[in-house]
Amino acid sequence: MKKYKKYLIDMITIFGTNALIYFLSQKIITNYHLMGSTLDSKIPFIPSFFIIYTLWYPLVIFTFFVLYKSNRNLYNKTKLTTIISLIILYIIFFAYPTTVNRPTLNSFNTLGTFIAYVSFKADKPVNCFPSGHCLLCFILIYTLLKDNKINLYLKIILICAFTVIIISTLLTKQHVILDVIGSLILSFITCIIIPKTKYFKKTIKQ
Repeated sequence: MKKYKKYLIDMITIFGTNALIYFLSQKIITNYHLMGSTLDSKIPFIPSFFIIYTLWYPLVIFTFFVLYKSNRNLYNKTKLTTIISLIILYIIFFAYPTTVNRPTLNSFNTLGTFIAYVSFKADKPVNCFPSGHCLLCFILIYTLLKDNKINLYLKIILICAFTVIIISTLLTKQHVILDVIGSLILSFITCIIIPKTKYFKKTIKQ
């Protein structure tokens, strides 16, 4: 367990802080801009995709664990990229708070509709642009594509899983197309542009 102490501290710190700020932001922010388009209204609501959507947290944590074990340098770069991305994400959330329209669910009769019902009750449809779920998916897909130490089959499975999760954010009506595009642009900035800066390189060397 000692050899994974740093990994555990990293995950608790990053995602614990993320959850805390997300919770506080819902208490502080009151005025939201409605997101959505005609194209979004044509995307069907498929509750069964909530089963896939809920795999996001365990998959993200697991992928970081795989990186920690197989490629410590890439793990550190991805960790820093994630922290920078989340900071920018919350700056956007506070500067331009957003919301989306969700379907109304008053009952459930399948596992998918049950998860959807619980999710809709527990989590307000706010802080949507860019999508934090998609942002981390794009970052980890990019990281996995760069990695040459992780088992190829595991890499393919994880990339496919993250891709389906991105799709699930639309089919569960948790996000709209613009949220996904915004997270893709932000991931491009934090994965490709920012790592070229002196600050990023200097921080990684420390």
